[in-house]
Amino acid sequence: MSILADTTEKKALYEIAKTLRFFQNLECLRISAGDAVRIRHAENIIKSVIGGNGFDAVFSKRRGTHLIKQRP
Repeated sequence: MSILADTTEKKALYEIAKTLRFFQNLECLRISAGDAVRIRHAENIIKSVIGGNGFDAVFSKRRGTHLIKQRP
C-alpha cells in the first residue's frame, strides 16, 4: 500500500514514467478500436500525472527514461 502525501516524489514519477515506453510498442500491433481508446486514455492519464507535478518524461533507446523539469 502506498503512503499518501501532498506531493508525489520524483522517484515515484520516474517509476511511472518508465511505463510510457511500452505504449510505443503497441503502435504496430493490431488492436481493436475500443481497446485502442482505453489504452490511449491510460497513457494520457499517466502523462497528466507526470505533467501535473511539473515534469515531462523523455525516452530514448540509448539513454533510457528521464524526467525533465517543465519551464514556467
